[in-house]
Amino acid sequence: MKDSLEFGNADILFTDVDDTLTTDGRLLPETYLAICRLADSGISVIPVTGGCAGWCDQIIRTWPVRAVIGEGGAFYAERTAPQTVSWHYWEDELKHRRDQQAILEAVAALKLDFVPKLATDQPFRYVDVAVDYNQQQSLTPEQVAAIYDALHAQGFNVRQSSIHINIWLGDFDKSAMSLRVGRELLGLDTPALQQRSIFIGDAPNDECMFRSFPMSVGVANIRKHLPVMTHRPAAIASQPSGLGFAEMANAWLQKRLGRRIE
Repeated sequence: MKDSLEFGNADILFTDVDDTLTTDGRLLPETYLAICRLADSGISVIPVTGGCAGWCDQIIRTWPVRAVIGEGGAFYAERTAPQTVSWHYWEDELKHRRDQQAILEAVAALKLDFVPKLATDQPFRYVDVAVDYNQQQSLTPEQVAAIYDALHAQGFNVRQSSIHINIWLGDFDKSAMSLRVGRELLGLDTPALQQRSIFIGDAPNDECMFRSFPMSVGVANIRKHLPVMTHRPAAIASQPSGLGFAEMANAWLQKRLGRRIE
């Protein structure tokens, strides 16, 4: 892995999902195996995604993860029993629902020379609104900027992932909710969490995580975003997306277990 990272005594992994775990929208076998190996070695794996609540429900129920943070930090979910999932929102769930409706109305009212389309997973979102720009739709950088500027001017939080423009109201983001998970779920204050955690991501909406977690990794596809990023990963994998994640996991496990990982 280029720009080698000292993993130290880290035993917690926060990981982005889209284009970090997934490769061209799919979870490769070697990536899922890497997640399983990390969990089996005693590392708490916590996906941190802009993905919808519906996706998060599937992840927490079926993957070997400690928790999952969704919709850019709007909530986290944990398994409290084999078939029971508990949801923890940044604020009151009803307030989030009202805010979401206001955002939907604002997006519908945009006066642009094109029609923004919502992400196909919008019906499965609890808190934020996602506009598709690079999943099933293909918008130009100028069109993305027009949406960003128009909504940001109305007081909404707007972030660009590798596939969606995510819009929300509230003072949460991926980093803020990760720190809350550290306190509430893991019993760790911020300095202790930072010392024990690795973060891996791929896009500008991961900047808050690169800022908060000094031991951080970018998969190789982050390189195209680096010129516009202020907070960057400490190390970058040589491989993109899910293969880069597996590369990072193997390097970590090799140091943790003291042997080569095949």
